[in-house]
Amino acid sequence: MSEARAATYIDVTDLVEFLQRKESVSGVQRVVVETTPRILATDSNAHAVVLDRTRGFFIALNAQEQQELITVGVRTNPNRDELAQQATRTLKRAQTAQPINTGAHSTLVFLGALWIADSLMLAARDAHARGTRLVTLLYDLTPVMETGHTAAVNRLFDRYLHLIATTASRVPAISRSSRNDFVDYCSQHELPAPDGGVTGLPGGLAPTQPTQPTHNPWPRPYVLFVGTIESRKNHLLALNAWQELINTHGAQNVPDLVCIGRLGWNSNDFIDQYLASGGLGGKVSVLSTSVSDSELASFYEHCEFTIYPSRYEGWGLPVSESLAFSKVPIVANNSSLPEAGGDLAVYFDSEDQESLVAKIEQYGLNELNRREREELINQKSNQDPGQDTMHTVTWDHVAGVLINEIEIAQSTPVREAMYPEIVLGKEYVLAINPTAPDAGHADQYFAHKAEHGATPLLQQQRDQGDYQIVDSALRGNFGSPQTWGYQVRPGNRIDLTIQRPVSGELIALLATRSMPGVVTVATTGPGGPRSEQVYLGSVLELNLGSGAQGEGALVSFNVTDATDSIEKFLGIRSFVILEASDQQGQVLAHKSAAQALRQELDYLTNTRSWKVTAPLRKRKGRGSN
Repeated sequence: MSEARAATYIDVTDLVEFLQRKESVSGVQRVVVETTPRILATDSNAHAVVLDRTRGFFIALNAQEQQELITVGVRTNPNRDELAQQATRTLKRAQTAQPINTGAHSTLVFLGALWIADSLMLAARDAHARGTRLVTLLYDLTPVMETGHTAAVNRLFDRYLHLIATTASRVPAISRSSRNDFVDYCSQHELPAPDGGVTGLPGGLAPTQPTQPTHNPWPRPYVLFVGTIESRKNHLLALNAWQELINTHGAQNVPDLVCIGRLGWNSNDFIDQYLASGGLGGKVSVLSTSVSDSELASFYEHCEFTIYPSRYEGWGLPVSESLAFSKVPIVANNSSLPEAGGDLAVYFDSEDQESLVAKIEQYGLNELNRREREELINQKSNQDPGQDTMHTVTWDHVAGVLINEIEIAQSTPVREAMYPEIVLGKEYVLAINPTAPDAGHADQYFAHKAEHGATPLLQQQRDQGDYQIVDSALRGNFGSPQTWGYQVRPGNRIDLTIQRPVSGELIALLATRSMPGVVTVATTGPGGPRSEQVYLGSVLELNLGSGAQGEGALVSFNVTDATDSIEKFLGIRSFVILEASDQQGQVLAHKSAAQALRQELDYLTNTRSWKVTAPLRKRKGRGSN
């Protein structure tokens, strides 16, 4: 019997949701837009897929969806309303469509922002556990390398890096710098670092009709700075440099600085100074609303030169775009930026205002030097495009590297799913602990500690690193993760897999979310198949059977009926592994669950609505107390 032909699934969830919000295509989405159609065109057995976040299943786009959103998409259809409507229809259809069959002989490719969607990460890990090979394109390690992100973002990104390190067959990166940062991170955290190539990136924009110049979008000479308005991009350094240039040369002898990019996080210092100074008396402008590709291309075409003082990048698309328009980019010398700029960009010492001002004066304000550098850029651009230089990278080249990565992944054995080493008697909480409110708000701080300070069953101190065990131990089709844990809807299969911490018979206790109702749960494992009703808020007990220390243990369960529950699903908050003979631990877990239910019942029966409806309940025989 011949081996089944390998199927390639390219996740485009991030892009489709982006189009639904009518947002401009950013760096990451630009890569998805340009490479996905090229990969699909080379393989008739490749398909674009989206994740139905409610059920936790991947759904293949149909022919019309793939044509309108991917093949044509934003590359040729500038109508955002049309694209948003198609994206909305696609995501709605996905909620009831037949899922794809991931498993052996399939490869799942992530080219978008996998790290910002915990539901995508859970689905990716489940696909890997079923035998699917994963290929993930790495952009950068910004939350690791650069401060300024929230604690929640940092934890989410750390979770992403652990996912790809332990499950991906290949991890190509957009730059050598990002690959090196990833390898260093894995070494520091004692994680394996999967191999992967380097794609490089062309500019997202390039002149299309150089013989037909566009209308100048700005009334005065200007310098262009393209990038999200956030602390990492270093707009404050640029603002201060412009103030120094004005003080030295006079406002009339310094071009305007036009900053184009959406507002990001931790940009308060720049925004405050920018507004307080009136944009340095009108010499600095910020365009933070959506600018179309054609408008941005016009800004590139007519600028004097560009600057990019970012402190850290995975690549630096604005640098590549500047070169594509034969404009001199003056760039910070760090991370991947020398790869993006090659020997054509002008570099200054990172975070050094004096160095930035000096380079602007030498290569920006000095017209003769600037023209010479522009001529050099033009000469290099007209060289043989087959030469192996980063500034001549094309989207065809990027797609070719990714296709090669997919082929390598398909020709190698799938990485074995890990059985996590758990601590006996330690309760692992599924939800990542949210950041506590300011202690100045005592009522909010107390409520937070009461709900999130201790584990639900054994009242242990919560561990911020629980996700490293949870992600490996619990796999299946979950809905979107909630602040309290995971949803298990009817028809969704969940596997609990661990490495036995001790020899002998073990059980797993799972804390369920307290809501009115009962669900029916079917279990398959060492204790044999069984079906039982579980009251929401009680403890779900799973038999892991007997075995030797170090052996793997597996039990599977699914909800077969949730019609008698308010929310139509089983919520899981935490789990703990105990010896079957540990009666004390089991009693404590059940007692904690019962106390929590009692507290909720006391609260409910003291509400005004409960008291008002007492006569109705009594008349219907449902109790009035």
